[in-house]
Amino acid sequence: MRFMERKRFNTPVFGVQFILVAMALYFVLSYIARAIFGVFDIEHVGATEILTYLFYGFGGGIIFCCAKDYMSDESKIKTYSAIVFLYIIMIFRDMGAQGWLTTHDTVVTKIRFFTSPTNPLYEKIIAGAIMLFIVLVFLYVLIKNIKTLTKGIINFEPVSWTSVTMFIWMIITQIVDRFPAEYCKATGVELAEPIRFAMKILEEGGESLLPLLIAIAFLQYRNALKNKEN
Repeated sequence: MRFMERKRFNTPVFGVQFILVAMALYFVLSYIARAIFGVFDIEHVGATEILTYLFYGFGGGIIFCCAKDYMSDESKIKTYSAIVFLYIIMIFRDMGAQGWLTTHDTVVTKIRFFTSPTNPLYEKIIAGAIMLFIVLVFLYVLIKNIKTLTKGIINFEPVSWTSVTMFIWMIITQIVDRFPAEYCKATGVELAEPIRFAMKILEEGGESLLPLLIAIAFLQYRNALKNKEN
């Protein structure tokens, strides 16, 4: 891909630039649609959901194409396999899989699921085991690569900066997702509708960019390997 070889793509701040440009497009298009159609519910209209699945498909294709970059030794194969597993978990989460394991609650990722007496013990055990395994896989990837990641950040390596950007962006979208409900719970007052609309764009649009950021990191890693070979 010629785009991979461009200087701007292989800079530490490309991930941030990508987010800013993509979110600007999301906001412009959402407000244009709102102006045309009147009341415009970005969550239920399905546009961002379709885009998210398309982006996950694109990102999955990039990850698959970059598999050979991790086949040089057993350690890299394990790291690649763990990342693929976590990527699949992200897809299932976006599909609402956190609600598939419970018959009496909405999701299994909240403390109330485990503390509520109405939820069967076997559901808590199964959900807890799955969540523990996911956390352990994440910790495996993090601990195994933390030294390389830290060194890459200090040396302004693009793949490290893009990876950190992705993690920070993921946290931001989760905060934005929960803030309106938590604010209403704490104050008893809902945020103004224009603010809720803007935050919904930020949350829904922001989450859809996560697979693309992962794809960018994989492509930057491939380009770094090519530069080392040359």
